[in-house]
This record gives sequence, structure tokens and C-alpha cells, in this order.
Amino acid sequence: MFSNLNSTAVNELFRDACKLGEANLKMQQDLFVGWSRLWPGLSGRVMSTSTPFAEVRGQWADTLEDLAQKQRALVDQQFDFARKAIGLTFGSTEKAAAPGVTTEPKAPKAKAAACEASSVPPAATAPTVKPPAPVESGRPYISGTQNIVQKVAVVTGAASGIGEAVARELAHRGAKAVMLVDRSDHAIALASAINEAEGREVAIAQVGDTTDAAFRKRVFNEAAEKYGIVSICVPAAGITRDALSVRIDKETGKAELYPVETFRQVTEVNLIAPIYWAIEMVARIAEDRRERGLKRWEPEEKIQGAVVFLGSVSSQGNKGQISYAVAKAGLEGAAATLTKEAIFHGVRCGVIHPGFTDTPMAKALGQEFLDKYVLPYTQLRRLIRPEEIADAICFMISNSAVSGELWADAGWHPPA
Repeated sequence: MFSNLNSTAVNELFRDACKLGEANLKMQQDLFVGWSRLWPGLSGRVMSTSTPFAEVRGQWADTLEDLAQKQRALVDQQFDFARKAIGLTFGSTEKAAAPGVTTEPKAPKAKAAACEASSVPPAATAPTVKPPAPVESGRPYISGTQNIVQKVAVVTGAASGIGEAVARELAHRGAKAVMLVDRSDHAIALASAINEAEGREVAIAQVGDTTDAAFRKRVFNEAAEKYGIVSICVPAAGITRDALSVRIDKETGKAELYPVETFRQVTEVNLIAPIYWAIEMVARIAEDRRERGLKRWEPEEKIQGAVVFLGSVSSQGNKGQISYAVAKAGLEGAAATLTKEAIFHGVRCGVIHPGFTDTPMAKALGQEFLDKYVLPYTQLRRLIRPEEIADAICFMISNSAVSGELWADAGWHPPA
């Protein structure tokens, strides 16, 4: 049977086989590079397996589709090659197609099944990746999305509580750099711990006062110079100075008002500072777009940035929290306004309202207070974990269909 084979055709078939082998090797190298960026320890053969696949899935949609199309094309070529080889072996006069030449496959069902069975790990986002066209199977590209991978983020109040959880989660989900902003030196130790856990230099401590405009600009300047334009901002720094708005002295019968200086301090930290950290990022993105000759953001573009403010269930009013409630309610108005303004530059804004969360701020209330006034009115009968809020914030960042306010209150229904 094989004695009748044309030597020229056999040589051509052999060369095509070599080309396909090289193409397959190149594909595997591309996949290796992708995994190396996702899990940097892979290149050092100490790959971490701590990243859940459920979290990985969906974060690299654009580059995943690009790799999927490449692998689909390679599978097309391999099927064409195999079909031609069989035809040549059994006497067909049709020559084997060289790699790169598109032909109509004779076994579409088998090829489709093989394509579905192929597994393509996600790769890190390149700086300038053109959105690929939707493919027949798999997750289609969605314009207007905001991936966390390889983005630069700023998180204030990052040394503890929700801010710390958000910083850890952003680093874990593949952010290029996360600026840990806090007035506490603990941010330095936390940055080292995050870098060790992730196996790469991703967390950068920035110790300073979030109400200081010069410090704020310095953080954004350093981020831009070393890592790129900041495109994720989570201003989570906050304080409480709880007291009744009017308190009657039992001995004198005189009324004492909530100190105006304290009110100013709380609103400065919890309302004004977060707004200015957010609009600082919007301003940097707007300037960058103008330098690139871009003006109004168009829906066909990728989202340029995302802001998530830290509101609170107290924004609806809470006894003893006149200053805190006013500040958090003010963030609702800020987010609503920036949602209308910042989208011109491609920046989305939202606000999340956590319920009572297991943070130093909540613990300062005391367990007796929590047991009597908080947990009985919380459907889950427990404090929310900071990691749960961080997960919700990352959801708000990465899903462009989410806007406005998100309540993560564990079923909080306070009494009148």
C-alpha cells in the first residue's frame, strides 16, 4: 500500500508535520508564559496552588479568548493535515494543506468536539490587546469590562479591616500593583506579608495622612512612574467618633451638643478625603486620555477605571452616629454624581454599604454591645467577614453591569 506513495508528496507532508510541531510548541510556550504571569512562582517551579479556579475564571476574558482562537486555528490545521495524510496514504490525489492555509474540514462534528475538549489556561493581559471577536464556543468578549489583572490600584485604610482585605484580594486576583495607603506603619509589614504570600512584588506601603493633599498626589505620582496609571481606587479609610447629637447633663440639666470640631474631623476623613482620592484618579485618567488623543469615552472601549466608595448601613441613620452617618450618606451623593461625570473619561463609580463587619472599628464597640444591639437584628446572627466585603468590592470593580449602590449588610434590620 505504501509503495505507491509519491515521494514529493511524502516530503511535503513531512515538512508540514514539522511546521505543525513547531506551531504546537509555540502554543505551549504561550500558555506557559500566561500561567507564569498568573502565578509568577511558576517560572521558579514553586507555583502556588492557592488561587481558586473559580476566582481565576472570568478575570482574563480578553486574552483567554485570544489564546482560544489561536488554539482553535491550530486544531483546524491539525485536522486538515490528518485528513490529507489519510487521503494521501489511501490513494487520494488531494495534497496535504500547509499550516496557515484555511480549508473546509470534512469532519466538523469531530473537530468541534476536539475544540471543546481542549483546555486553555488564562494568560495575563497585555498592555495593548485588541478585543478579539466572539468565538463559537466559550465566553464571548464583552466590551466595557474592567479586568483586575495587571491593573494598578490604590486602597486607603489598607493596614487593617476591610481595607486590608481589599488589598489582599486585589493582589491575589492579579493586580500589577496595589498601593497600601494608611497612617499606620503596619502597612509596611502588611505589604511584605502580601508579597510573600503572592510570590511577587505587588503590594507597596504608603504611610501618611489621607487628608493631606500633597501626600495623595505623591502616591499617585509614584504609582504612575513605577507601575502605570492608577485605574482602581478603593478609599476605605475611616474613623468613628460616636456620641449623641444632644446629651443632657444629669446633674445640671444643661444640653451638650456634639462637638463641631469632632464633626469636621469625621467628615474630613470619611467624606472629603475619599472623594478627593477618587477624583484624583479620574483626573489622572482624563489627562492620560487627552495625551493619547482621546476625549469622550465610547462604549466600544474598555473601561478606564473604577471607584468603589465604602459607605455603611449607618448612612440610613444610626443612634449615636450623627457625624459618621452624615459622612457615609454623603458618599452616596458623591458616587451618584461621579457616576454621571466620570464616565465621560471611562471611569465607573459605585458605593458599597457594609453591615457590621469583624474589624477593629466594630470590636471597639465591645462584645456586650454587639450581643445586645447588633447580632439580634442581623439575620446571619454574626459579624460580616472583611473578606466577604472585599469579594463584593472586586465584583463591583470587574463587572461593568453593576452600578450605583450595593448593600452587603448580612440582613441588618435595626429596631426603630
